[in-house]
Amino acid sequence: MSTPKDIPVIGKDALGREVKELSKVPWWGMERTKIEWYPSIDYDKCATCGVCFVTCGRRVFDFDKKTEKVVVAHPYNCMVACQTCANLCPTNAITFPNADYIKTLVAQNKVVKKAFKIISPLLSKNELSEKELKSTPEGR
Repeated sequence: MSTPKDIPVIGKDALGREVKELSKVPWWGMERTKIEWYPSIDYDKCATCGVCFVTCGRRVFDFDKKTEKVVVAHPYNCMVACQTCANLCPTNAITFPNADYIKTLVAQNKVVKKAFKIISPLLSKNELSEKELKSTPEGR
């Protein structure tokens, strides 16, 4: 796998920030290109408003000048489990695979355990002690 320095820039987002080819970056130790998580566009519903294009900071979408349509240009740049574009699409033209697919990936690959291992040094310094937790209404 590539290191962050080796990852090529594929363009800029709608705000002019550089966007890298994130398909080269593993997701919790899994090759991103082996995770089938990215949007699909139903062009019968799409109004070509561009909300998906301007709100995605990962340059998943692009505008095809020839067809005058928004296209999924960099599918593996999509953040795994993100559905922001679908949630914001005014015509419900964007869909994703069933969320159960991601839930299964998370469980099979012990993603939560990996995440806690990374953040545990931060938690131990800031976390309330077990005794303090039990004395709060939430801990009872």
